[in-house]
Amino acid sequence: MNKCAILRCVWRQGQGNVVIGVLTPNISSVDNIPDSFYFNVLPFAEDVREFQFPSFDNLPSSYQPSEEQQEAADNFVRMLDLAPSGRQEILQPDFTPNPVLERFYRFLELRSKQPDADVPPLDMSLKMMTEQRPDLKENPKKSSRRAWREKPLLSNEEVGAKDPTASNLLEYSSDKKVEKIGNQNPIQDFEAMMARRDSSKWVRKAIEEMQNYIANMLENSHEQDAFQKAVECLKALRKGCIIEQEPREFNRFLIELKDKRKLTNLANFFDLLLSNKITLISKEEAADSDVTEEEAKNFPVKAESASQ
Repeated sequence: MNKCAILRCVWRQGQGNVVIGVLTPNISSVDNIPDSFYFNVLPFAEDVREFQFPSFDNLPSSYQPSEEQQEAADNFVRMLDLAPSGRQEILQPDFTPNPVLERFYRFLELRSKQPDADVPPLDMSLKMMTEQRPDLKENPKKSSRRAWREKPLLSNEEVGAKDPTASNLLEYSSDKKVEKIGNQNPIQDFEAMMARRDSSKWVRKAIEEMQNYIANMLENSHEQDAFQKAVECLKALRKGCIIEQEPREFNRFLIELKDKRKLTNLANFFDLLLSNKITLISKEEAADSDVTEEEAKNFPVKAESASQ
């Protein structure tokens, strides 16, 4: 039967949780088992979320895992496999019912036939689903212990020796919640704010604060003494906007700076941007960008800066 039914489902009277679903026929091949339907909830477009996660390749070298750490992590993931050595994986979704619902409906069927029936003992097949198998019990523990042994244990001095540009891990650890960009370590403050995950506001706040910090630095620069620092901050802003998929925020800000330089003396600053190859974020670097790679390469900084 190549037909299905689309329906609107209200679970209980007066309940606001209404869903749209599809009923697919399930024709029974056994005489004493009636035909039935499979019900699946259909998603709305608003239910689809695309999450972009930054690559480890964008992190400083001091944060990159060693070969031993990578191997330990790979072994830990492999040990989470539900396939005993040399055998087929257990609890495959196609053949594993929800044990709670399965037990509930079995008892419901029993009560429909025997209203006074007691709750039966747990069926052995359901018991096997809910209890951990002895042959799989120890594997993750062994690998997790090895993964813990291989985790990096670097002192403050070791971090600085390996990467002199790396931020002080003690000062900028997760225990310290950076809430604004300061003058002493603006790039580290920006990166710490971008890394916060206790609220969705921090990425936008970090971008706005870094934009304001760069703009104020350029406006108050005395004889271009802050241009190099502004370039470094702009590099950090660009990198952060790529990682967090906010290319339009960076592109809008860079275009605003380009428009402002007609009224201010920023020609040398844009020469620095050109020499550092800082341009708009293209679609190839971030999917949400509306700038092509060709447009990014031709971003008008050189010609206009020469005319100032």
